[in-house]
Amino acid sequence: MSEAQGASLAGLATILAFLSGFVDTAAFIHMSGLFVAHVTGNFVLLGAALASDGAVGGKGPEALQLAALPIFFAAALITGALAARLPAPRSLGVILWSAAVMMAGVAAAGALVGAGPWDAGSAVVLIAAMGMLNAAHRLNPAMGPPFALMTGNVAALAIHGAQVLRLAPPPEAPRAGNAGQMLRAVAGFATGCACGAIAQGWMGLASIAIPTMLLIGRLALIR
Repeated sequence: MSEAQGASLAGLATILAFLSGFVDTAAFIHMSGLFVAHVTGNFVLLGAALASDGAVGGKGPEALQLAALPIFFAAALITGALAARLPAPRSLGVILWSAAVMMAGVAAAGALVGAGPWDAGSAVVLIAAMGMLNAAHRLNPAMGPPFALMTGNVAALAIHGAQVLRLAPPPEAPRAGNAGQMLRAVAGFATGCACGAIAQGWMGLASIAIPTMLLIGRLALIR
């Protein structure tokens, strides 16, 4: 992607926030307790399940909960290495398209063969895809605030609210648009969570096709 395409990154980030919430929620429900985007949450569920003799976290796949972070880390590491070997204008496009193709494959498998033991493989692919997308954000700060983890965005919005209400001193170097970007990210993520929960009940992992097609459509518009 060229520098001329930088103006479109904010809108792309909102779609990625929606996608992250959708995919994480759909996979969490389908896999009975596995985060594929918010991977550190798996350690919380696993620890709670161990402390309560499995009463917390449902039938969540404990092996995948343990493996999620290393898989996510490896995918992000490979993404960083790939980006370093590609021309800067192309690297973001290659990363995003690769993740979209991986998620499309999971959706196609869900539609063709339904649920089964192979869901563990689909979860691994989704974790890797989310690792790539998060790495893409780290490699391209112009995309704006994080689109997969909302804790920092919510805290930053709260601080901004305190500043607007004159309950806190204004920032030394205010940057226009940051609050709006964070608000869009939080709203997109929350909307994605709701849509993912509903769509998964109807379509299983095939529902991943919905945010994937949104991402592909948005990428196709970028020249």
